[in-house]
Amino acid sequence: VHADEAAVNLNIWLAPDDANLDPDSGGLVMYTAKPDAAATAEEYNARGAEFADELLRSTGYANVTIPHRQNRIVLFDSALFHKTDNFRFKKGYENRRINLTLLFGKMRRDERRRDL
Repeated sequence: VHADEAAVNLNIWLAPDDANLDPDSGGLVMYTAKPDAAATAEEYNARGAEFADELLRSTGYANVTIPHRQNRIVLFDSALFHKTDNFRFKKGYENRRINLTLLFGKMRRDERRRDL
């Protein structure tokens, strides 16, 4: 589970749909929680699971799970905690799960934390 140091995250899945053995999975789990604006990347990624778990537990791990679909694009606030969903794809090079992630802009920071 992590958040990205950007303003916007774009994910696109390139693998063919028939490679995915479980069409309800293989995509992205996006949690509804994000770190406080004053949190640093080190706090929410280096401490990783510990930091995220504290915050996610307080929301009951509320999330939206987006299943894998070939050429599906998901665009979201990079500060939202997210992770790759569990997946089962057919064996073979042509069936591998391929995810392309593009990050845009800079994450908004709390202006009071200029010392960072």
